[in-house]
Amino acid sequence: MQFINYFFASVISYSGLVIGLMLVKTAPEEQKPLEKYLILLRKTLLLLIFIFMASYYFNYYLSLTALLAFLLFVEHKIADLSRKTALIYIALGILFFLSSKNTNLFAIEASLIMLYGVPTASLIYKKKEKNHYKIIFYNIGFVLVSNLLFLLGYHFSFLTFR
Repeated sequence: MQFINYFFASVISYSGLVIGLMLVKTAPEEQKPLEKYLILLRKTLLLLIFIFMASYYFNYYLSLTALLAFLLFVEHKIADLSRKTALIYIALGILFFLSSKNTNLFAIEASLIMLYGVPTASLIYKKKEKNHYKIIFYNIGFVLVSNLLFLLGYHFSFLTFR
């Protein structure tokens, strides 16, 4: 896969946060009644991301289980949702890179990560604080980590073929 395709796929996956912000700005009165469903949707999508990864990377099951345990620890122990999502998006950047080896898995993971961003941004957004730029900025680690891993992976695989 070429870097430009990978880069745009990572940006599109990351755009789920922007979609979630637009959704909550369009209908802010629905944020409170839907909160428990959005939390359930976030957890379900995170679980689906790992189920699809584990089904493909069965040989790396132990490392994926360790990453899942880390994300579950972050999900349940960190109270601040902004910090929690920043760490989760960094881990999702790693999973996004790992899924790039298989085109079908890559498409599934990219769309699940985009869908994960919609309820996440809807839950983080506070109308009084005007923190929509913070949501985008704090979670940019996803794009940075996934693209850095792709560039480093491409560079190191190029060196091994010489």
